[in-house]
Amino acid sequence: MKNFAKHLPHYLALFGVLFLGALAFYLFSYDRAFQAAVAVAVAIAYVAWGTVHHSIHRDLHLSVFIEYLLVAALGLVIVFSLMFRT
Repeated sequence: MKNFAKHLPHYLALFGVLFLGALAFYLFSYDRAFQAAVAVAVAIAYVAWGTVHHSIHRDLHLSVFIEYLLVAALGLVIVFSLMFRT
């Protein structure tokens, strides 16, 4: 728990990005193209956050970067498959 409290500002920024992305996704439910742009922007922000976070703590390795990239890509595949399933 101490480790989480130590990184709380970093996690609040991540939760803020994800919350604003979800809010924008909901508010622009009438525009699928904008929703797709929001999803891509959130995925890019997630990868950027992970890269910066691990770079600050000096534990950024190629495997960590690839993991963030793959999780973001998986999230995009899920969102796009739900959005464009018709």
